[in-house]
Amino acid sequence: MDISSHRPEVAKALLTLEAAIERLVDALSHRPIIANIDGTTMGSAIRRTCEAYSAINYEMNDAIGDSVVCLGVIGAPSDVVKRAQAVNAAKASLKALFAPLQRVRVRVPDKGSQTKAITALRAILRQIQRSDLNVNAAYRKIPILSAPPATVTYTRANTRAVYRKTVDAIADMLSNIHSSAATADLERIAALDRRITHLALVRYRYENIRANVLYSRLDTKGRGRIQIAAELPLIYTSGRHTEAPEVHFPAEPENSQPRRTRTSKLEPDPYLSALPVYRYR
Repeated sequence: MDISSHRPEVAKALLTLEAAIERLVDALSHRPIIANIDGTTMGSAIRRTCEAYSAINYEMNDAIGDSVVCLGVIGAPSDVVKRAQAVNAAKASLKALFAPLQRVRVRVPDKGSQTKAITALRAILRQIQRSDLNVNAAYRKIPILSAPPATVTYTRANTRAVYRKTVDAIADMLSNIHSSAATADLERIAALDRRITHLALVRYRYENIRANVLYSRLDTKGRGRIQIAAELPLIYTSGRHTEAPEVHFPAEPENSQPRRTRTSKLEPDPYLSALPVYRYR
């Protein structure tokens, strides 16, 4: 696959998304806003919201696959909400372009004369110096409500999942972690018996956060309440509805420590250090 032909459109899609986010952040910072963001005062709520909407890159200590979670509700003028809609449109276009490239693997130079297989998308992002892009965060849309809410109640469900990944896919994930543990893990994977083709990536406690929204009136589809995924602040057109909604945030989980997977198909102890990866028995 000739990935060089896709570089310009990938770069353009990223620039389009970042420009749309910048316009939204600028509007949020300068327009009258109703804000209720978990763990903030009114003075810091807008700043936290702007940071959450803008967070599409990995920070130095972020784990692969993790994205910023910021719970709350924003009431804004219609022109601000239209900018949020423009961000979501840019995200949808970016995902339509990126998704096929994530399903294709190409080989790239590795240490010495060796090569390794990574996704075509990740290879292109390296070439345009955007290896720090958090693709999941770039895909994740801003939740936009079609009517002012009267109450918003968040729920948090903790689940676990085991993902069967190829050895090359795990190596690709490790190559984007800049730490001595990841380097040691890459060497360990390189020494694996060639007959071992898959490893298990375990997500111990994935937080599935939902917002149960009771509208102050029926929305455009005639609904009085909805439930939506909401890891970013909800936003709605406030208009003449200046009363802030009642918001109930979820309690923090009592035990935030990872729990070992119970499946007997995996070895009891992790195989790697930088990622929660296990070998199959």
